[in-house]
Amino acid sequence: MFKEALNQMQQPVIINTEDYIISYVNDAYEELFELKSEDIVGKHLHDVFTDTPQENQVVTEMIDNDIRKFSKKVTHKLGGEILFLDSVSKRFEYEGEKYVMTRFEDLTEHARQEKELKKMIIDMTVNVVPLSDTIGVLPLPPILRDEQKWVIVEKTAQICREKRFSKLAINLSAIRTLDEELGDIIIRLIEVLRVLGVDVILTGVRHEIAADFSQVDLDFDRIKVYQNLKQAVEYFFSEPRDK
Repeated sequence: MFKEALNQMQQPVIINTEDYIISYVNDAYEELFELKSEDIVGKHLHDVFTDTPQENQVVTEMIDNDIRKFSKKVTHKLGGEILFLDSVSKRFEYEGEKYVMTRFEDLTEHARQEKELKKMIIDMTVNVVPLSDTIGVLPLPPILRDEQKWVIVEKTAQICREKRFSKLAINLSAIRTLDEELGDIIIRLIEVLRVLGVDVILTGVRHEIAADFSQVDLDFDRIKVYQNLKQAVEYFFSEPRDK
């Protein structure tokens, strides 16, 4: 009855003794890991999964540390694909024998979507618009996620290097608040671009964050600030053309 109930579960389940001998896997487990119960039941867990990294050996970690219930996110290499799994293991006794039951949830599709979302966010965060062969504008969007933060410096520098921009306007019109971390990012971005020989100006500074800039450790004698992008473009194109 117990095994029949487990077999009806949509989530993959494996049961092994505390000596690591596999005693049961349900249909969902066979499907996920592309294994047959008759090929693995009765075998040592480590003999079946010989390439599992130590950090993903949840049953071993659980038994070694005498943990009754254990949850951990792990990965598993299956052919050329990496599975992202959420595991929950629990120790129990049945007819005098000690067992560990591990239930998995497949997060692979969610992880793939999250990766695509992060890439999309990064691409949207660092979108340098070319105005000419040597001039670009970086419209800086509101920073909502950690992935957007320091990637701004790395990605912007990479684009300016690849496009050979010598002038860049950082448009802050979408930024409504300027905290210390964002201020540090802007300073770091300007410093890195200067090392690359890029002339940087700031534009679109809102009135509500103008006061915040006074708290930022930025040498305003070395950087020009314009109220809007039109003024910045006029400044860039009034300068002598790059040779």
